[in-house]
Amino acid sequence: MSVAKKTIETFGITSIINYLRKSRQDEEREKKTGEDTLHEQKKLMDRVLSEFGLPYEQRPEIGSGDKIATRPVFKQVIIDLDRGKFDAIAVKEISRMGRGSYTDMGTIYDLIIEKRIFIITPWKIYDPTNPSDLRQIRFELFMSREEFETTRERLTGGRYNAAMEGKWVSGPAPFGYDYNHETKKLIMNETEAETVRLIFDFYANGIILNNGRRKLVQFRALATYLTRIGIKTPKGKKNWGVASLRYLLENDLYIGVLRYNTTQTTTDGKKVPRPQDEHIIVRDAHPPIIDMDTWNRVQYRIENREGTTKTKLDFEPNELAGLCVCKMCGRKFIRRHSKRKYKKKDGSYSVYIKDFLFCGTTGCTYVKFTSIEEDLLETLRFLKGLDPIALEAQLNRIRIEEKPSRAKDDMKEYIKIREEEIKRRMNFIYDKYETGIYTDEMFLERKDELDKELDNLKKVKVDDDIQEERKRIDIKLVKSNLTNILEAYKKADSKSVKNQLLHLVFSQVNIEILEKGRGRKAAVHMIEPYLRSSFFTPESV
Repeated sequence: MSVAKKTIETFGITSIINYLRKSRQDEEREKKTGEDTLHEQKKLMDRVLSEFGLPYEQRPEIGSGDKIATRPVFKQVIIDLDRGKFDAIAVKEISRMGRGSYTDMGTIYDLIIEKRIFIITPWKIYDPTNPSDLRQIRFELFMSREEFETTRERLTGGRYNAAMEGKWVSGPAPFGYDYNHETKKLIMNETEAETVRLIFDFYANGIILNNGRRKLVQFRALATYLTRIGIKTPKGKKNWGVASLRYLLENDLYIGVLRYNTTQTTTDGKKVPRPQDEHIIVRDAHPPIIDMDTWNRVQYRIENREGTTKTKLDFEPNELAGLCVCKMCGRKFIRRHSKRKYKKKDGSYSVYIKDFLFCGTTGCTYVKFTSIEEDLLETLRFLKGLDPIALEAQLNRIRIEEKPSRAKDDMKEYIKIREEEIKRRMNFIYDKYETGIYTDEMFLERKDELDKELDNLKKVKVDDDIQEERKRIDIKLVKSNLTNILEAYKKADSKSVKNQLLHLVFSQVNIEILEKGRGRKAAVHMIEPYLRSSFFTPESV
């Protein structure tokens, strides 16, 4: 029996997990020599563990994070050790387990003691019940953390100095530029820079319509326009988003400004802004793509939202635009339309069309576009076919006044808010009086003021029984309007015209999903259409 195996039996070890991870020195060596240091580490630990004569499981960590949270393999190792799946962990060095925060070190150390986890290295087996070994484990963990902090300070200090010299130290070169490895600065990528100039020009001076004229637009319309004319995003994607477009237009990198150390990462991995006095800002750090006149014009438009009107652009709204609302989250629906071409086995092609409505950025509800359009038309056909009495009952249930009076509700809300505010102020002066800050005279004076305000509020009467007079429904007119709308919709060849026709009738359409769809199976949904009262007047159609 080998000495190693005898030692293992003495400790009572039966299962081993071998954790492999690169050190920072390994990563630097790989960059210089191209060696696979993780493979070398595996071979070393294989030789060590094979002498024990026990089965073991190896877990290589491909990446190298500073914290346990950024090392998914080691997170799972900790879970397995905590559950008792292994009673020993093998590592090339104790420092391979952790170099992150002191909290992480405490997590590792507590786990070793509580679960009596042995640590196997090529040179020693550490016993968690041995005070001398525990002292060595604490020392190794502490030193690995100190080494990490020292290395980070050296690297961070180097980046600070480089950034203050106008050098690019924030990863890959941003869109519009390339990285010059000799000067360590950004140089212009003329092809990408031309796209940046074009986008700034569109926002500053307007997009180009079919008639050759310019039209000022805001972010969403510009994003749609860029997608339709085929300009790819900085990440090479087809569809532009409002957030990415705004980020580009507000980024002063494009006027030659370099910013560094503007954010910091919290313990839970979120990026938050740093205080302004910690920012490193260097002007004229690299060639500007955008001239100052264009830059100032764009920033002025962003801040003031000027120059936007509701006139038609060179693309039309869809038939249901601005009409449908998600009953679950209250957001308006947006259309998502796409075509995909698939090649069949016989060499022919088929086209699969996806045409959905989804509720804004949340996307909690998806429903087929054509299903809702047909439902609305069927609603009009249904109403048209009702007898006069049934039609009037239905219209009274689903019609909405365009400008309902909110005075009563607003007054109730105002009174409620003011009463709560007065109560808070009353509690405040009582506290000050009881603690001796207010004298009797001051207390009585302030209390009298609040009592008078409260009395005045109680004198305000809001009559709940007052109902606004609703216009009498002209059934004959409604029947005629329904016929005209349906015929006009059928004949219309413009999406914009169809959209206007539906807006004449419907004030809002709530959509609720009763059963989600899967694959080609459509979702089961319900609509709640509300009609405009103006639809029942002679001027409506």
